[in-house]
Amino acid sequence: MFRSRFTMNVRCPVCGMVFERGAGEFSGGMAINTVATSSVAVTGAALAFFTDLPVLPLILMLTLVSTVFALWFYRHARALWAGILFLTGSVRED
Repeated sequence: MFRSRFTMNVRCPVCGMVFERGAGEFSGGMAINTVATSSVAVTGAALAFFTDLPVLPLILMLTLVSTVFALWFYRHARALWAGILFLTGSVRED
């Protein structure tokens, strides 16, 4: 699906499905990535309530983990969104 780490192909090399038909087509993948990253951050922030870890190192660690997770999960989120669009029939050839 991807030419490089963050650049998607225009069409699927196997089935020919167009991945981005409109200007806002990527927003669903961004929403999936945002929800997943927020879930990771909230789960990590729960450590502040249930442990005696110092706050500043915890904040720095959560910032690092959230950033790395969001970058790593980007391709998966875009693929999930493309799959959702395909399964719901939202992607058709003209």
